[in-house]
Parts: sequence; C-alpha cells; structure tokens
Amino acid sequence: MFCPNCGAKNNVEQNYCRGCGLRLGAIVEAVADQFPSKEFADFQRKKEMFDRIGIFCLSIAGLVGFALLLFKAAQYKAELFGEEILLWSAIGALIGFLLLSVFFFNYTKAFLKRPVMSSSDKNSFSPAVTTKLIEDRPYDYVSSVTDATTDLLKTPVSRREE
Repeated sequence: MFCPNCGAKNNVEQNYCRGCGLRLGAIVEAVADQFPSKEFADFQRKKEMFDRIGIFCLSIAGLVGFALLLFKAAQYKAELFGEEILLWSAIGALIGFLLLSVFFFNYTKAFLKRPVMSSSDKNSFSPAVTTKLIEDRPYDYVSSVTDATTDLLKTPVSRREE
C-alpha cells in the first residue's frame, strides 16, 4: 500500500506511514475491499517465485548449451590439428584480447583529438563560481521593527567599590 500523503510504500499491517507519519488505520479500512484476498496474494507470490526460478533455470541451460558448443568446437579442432593447437590458440586469444583491451583503453588519448573550444563555448560551458559572495544585493535593505529599539532600554548603573 502506498501512502496517499507522501507516496511511500508501506505494509498493510502498519499503523503509521514510514515517510510522513500519517495514520493509516482509517485509510486501510476504507480501501480494504480493494485488496486482493489472501489466497490470491499467495498465488501471486508463488507465481512470481516460480517465474524467477524458471528464468534462472533457462539462463543456466543457456550457459550449459554454450559450454557444449565450445567443447564440441574444441574437440573438432583437436581432431583436425592436434591437441597442442588448443593450448596455443588459447594463449593467442589471451594475448589478442589483452592487446585489444590496452588499445581500447588508450584509444581516446592516442588517436582522438580534443576539439578546441571557441570563446562562445567557453562562456556557455564555464562552471559558475560559487566561492565569491554576491557583491551587490538584489534588493534594498528594509529596516526591521526591532532595529534601533535597544537605545530605549535602561541599563543599570554599576557601582564601583573602591
């Protein structure tokens, strides 16, 4: 259930909203007939759980299928070229992907030139300076009711004992 005041998600059993502290008892009573029955809510929970388990099992089956495909490709490669070719092809793939990763990490630094910013670009993209105080105020100072009222206060005269 969502709080009608602030929109925070709350359980139906809660008496007060976690976000704003609104008393939810009367609201729960007012919308109680709109809640699904406990049987339907249990059915929905079980359905969502089984859907998640099904997606997990499907992804595991996909990984196993991909591993079988790689195994069969390696097996045919070993039959055609010998078993030692698998080791050298794995080492070659490792070195190749390491070189590609170094290339892609450094591509922007080595091959792409940063565009030169024109003066209009510098003005539009310059960050605002927030360390300075505003020099001139955008409004005129208006005196308060309490300004200049302390001179009417009586101060006690202190006696010095000598």
